[in-house]
Amino acid sequence: METAAILLLAAAAAAFVLAPVLRKDALEEDRSRAVPGELADLLAEREMILAGLRDLEDDRDTGKVGEQDYGELRARLSARAVEILKRLDELGETVPSGARAEDPARGRGREGDGRAAARAR
Repeated sequence: METAAILLLAAAAAAFVLAPVLRKDALEEDRSRAVPGELADLLAEREMILAGLRDLEDDRDTGKVGEQDYGELRARLSARAVEILKRLDELGETVPSGARAEDPARGRGREGDGRAAARAR
């Protein structure tokens, strides 16, 4: 009798502990909790890459980076930017309404940031 009570208590404890894991929607719920953190990381990395592309272009324009190095670095940064944008699309992220649209070929907003106009003078 005592053994049966112990087994019953152990089964009840196991059911209580495993119930959240065995639910059908448990995996989806875990994913939805993970997305905000991933989204923030991706958005931050996207901004860092765009800034890196702008800095790289400025470094090329001032002669700090040669054309060959520029091409290699730009290709790497652009490839990572594409990966990030694809993942953001998968997550359904859209550009906030107040943000300026980026020109992917130049890594700059459509209206520019003033540096191009300053270089033209």
